[in-house]
Amino acid sequence: MNEVVLRMIASAVTACLFCLSTVKLLGALQQSGYKGGVFSAWLKRKDNLYFNRLAVLCLLLALSSAITSICFSFLGLRGALLLSATPFLGIVLLFILADSKYALKVPLKRTARIQRLFVVYLFFTACIAYAFIAFLSVLAKWNGSFLYGLIAYAPYALMPVLMPAILRLANAAEGVFENAWNKKFVKRAGQVLDESQMVRIGIVGSYGKTSVKNILKTVLSEKFTVVETPESYNTPIGIAKTVFSPEFEGKQVFLAEMGARKEGDIAELCALVKPDYALFTGVCKQHIHTFKSIEGVFEEKSKILTYTAKKVVCGEGLKALVKEENAIFADSGYIQDLQLNPSNTSFTLALGEEKIPVCVPLLGNAAAENISLCVRLAKELGMTAEEIARGLEKVQPVPHRLQLLEHNGVYILDDGYNCNPKGAKEGIDALRRFSGRKCAVTPGIVECGVLEEEINGELGKALANANLDKVILVGETLVGAVKKGYFEANGDRERLVIVKTLAEAQAELGAWVQTGDAVLFLNDLPDVY
Repeated sequence: MNEVVLRMIASAVTACLFCLSTVKLLGALQQSGYKGGVFSAWLKRKDNLYFNRLAVLCLLLALSSAITSICFSFLGLRGALLLSATPFLGIVLLFILADSKYALKVPLKRTARIQRLFVVYLFFTACIAYAFIAFLSVLAKWNGSFLYGLIAYAPYALMPVLMPAILRLANAAEGVFENAWNKKFVKRAGQVLDESQMVRIGIVGSYGKTSVKNILKTVLSEKFTVVETPESYNTPIGIAKTVFSPEFEGKQVFLAEMGARKEGDIAELCALVKPDYALFTGVCKQHIHTFKSIEGVFEEKSKILTYTAKKVVCGEGLKALVKEENAIFADSGYIQDLQLNPSNTSFTLALGEEKIPVCVPLLGNAAAENISLCVRLAKELGMTAEEIARGLEKVQPVPHRLQLLEHNGVYILDDGYNCNPKGAKEGIDALRRFSGRKCAVTPGIVECGVLEEEINGELGKALANANLDKVILVGETLVGAVKKGYFEANGDRERLVIVKTLAEAQAELGAWVQTGDAVLFLNDLPDVY
């Protein structure tokens, strides 16, 4: 077998192993929105030991292969080098096995894009591996020493620490194709929407979009057939995927959740959907890191008013800001005799002369505000009070958004997907309504830019003022600001616990919690924060 074939086999086998051993890098890149800068920031984070583990792997590979090769030098140069591949392969396989026991908090989603990226990643790794091996082979021939030849390929053990850079390179290359394909895909979706006769409703705001979408779909389904963008799909691609899904066919109403992380996002989404109606929940200090100020957040999200053909139902908190003629506001008068209970929210739905008692398994003032928005739009679409009330009685909480769970007599408020200041306040208020001992678990609030320290300080003060029995702060990214605010509000030091991981927080809770307690999980940060 000639030398070129051996190099190709070696590069292909090791490339497969290296790519499999760094699958977590793909997960982190996916969570970063395939943005190389965010991915690199995660990798460089001081509490992230992933790169350190790759460096240790390099050291073990270099030492084991070099020592084995020298020990079996009596077999000749080629025999010794071939035998040194045994510990090399064994250590990589052990690394893959050991690393698999520590899963990402947000599992890798095996989407078509991630599969294409993995193929490109594998190809780039194999090419670089081949070039690396060929270069070391040239050096070995140039040196000519038998002893040098035995350790000539030890530097190849550096490949694992190069994998993050190779992945970024593969992502950039695959992104060229991805962007072009996405544009065509979204354009086709826009054409389908333009040809449809359905009523299109856009939902925008710094908070509450998914919850409002859930309530609105349930209510409107009493009169219309409705399809919505699933989960938190709020990008052009997410909307396009919905348009081409089987659920889209034959529906009368389309609900499109619209997210905005940078200037121009709302205009792009509106150009795709062309909403007839819209819901604008409100704005808060979220995504300040890209919009620079809350005024910038409002300016971007309020573009929904310009692009909506008929009416935009706005939250009451926007009355002082929104002046456009097509804006109408949720009326708090629809919700009378409001009772915020630990496990539900009850009220009287008042529409004109009709007053209907309603009880929903949603929690807090935010639930009442969201319902008011949906009732206002349902009324605008011609629904009766009876239809609206029937729909409200069927509403269920959205998973991980102040969702009440009960396990062995312990009440769990799962607010893992609410990452904004308003949602945090609602979660703490909901926790306080329980009669037993109360505990909050949180890593803080992200995506607040220059206000991140201020907002997390306010969160700490809110936790202290709530007089909870226990507060567990998780991680290192934001907990310093939360802790500072907690102590500034004279929070009880003995009730505050700081741990590095969610697993440690769960262990702490396991030793503390008892029947009748209530625990709030406020914001579960993905791995890249």
